[in-house]
Amino acid sequence: MPLDGVQLFALLASTLVAAVVRGYSGFGFSAIVIAGASLVIAPAVIVPALFILEIIASIHMLPGVRREIDYPNFWPMFAACIVGLPAGQFLLVHLPADTIRVSMSLGMLLATALLWNGYEFGQRMTRPLAGLAGFLLGFGSGMASMGGLLAMAVFLGVNYPAARTRAMFVAIFFAMYVYGVGVATLNGLITRTTVWIVLMMLLPLFIGIFLGQRQYLASTQENFRNLALALITVLASIGIARVVLN
Repeated sequence: MPLDGVQLFALLASTLVAAVVRGYSGFGFSAIVIAGASLVIAPAVIVPALFILEIIASIHMLPGVRREIDYPNFWPMFAACIVGLPAGQFLLVHLPADTIRVSMSLGMLLATALLWNGYEFGQRMTRPLAGLAGFLLGFGSGMASMGGLLAMAVFLGVNYPAARTRAMFVAIFFAMYVYGVGVATLNGLITRTTVWIVLMMLLPLFIGIFLGQRQYLASTQENFRNLALALITVLASIGIARVVLN
């Protein structure tokens, strides 16, 4: 086994919590797993497996959200995501990891503070705004697996239905991580250990998504927005705390 008992418990517990959030909101899975499991496991071991699990989670959720996908805004979002991903990876190579994490976390805290106080990016979602969200998604994911939090901040800043927001994130994560797995495979990052970790995480992934989807069905637009904002705030704060306490 590539992981000991403590590492395996941290991985499975983080996966279950993250999957509940993913099933409810459509985002946050990778950021939560990394925030929890990376305390005892090197992120380089987890990240390739998360790429595959994000695809599996999206496939599992796509049938239930496909009719809510806003395709006119999806395509500019995806195109900008493809541009942002290598840009983020470039800075990841050339900037200190702590600088990246603190800068992104501070940016997210500022964005959520504005949104909590009623700031809006616009009255409706437009293709330029969708492109901005897509670029931030790819850019943030390339640098620190936090792109979903940045992109969600844009969606929460416009008058956009919760069901459509959730569907867009399920679809864009599927498209982005298919691309990411292809790149990772070409770079030799998908190994037997990656496959083993994916298999271990499948059960808590499916259980968590099931529980999160049930909670979403009983939720309201306002509850969805508040939980998403709270999640971004908490994960951004954890990102800063990890750097300060190290």
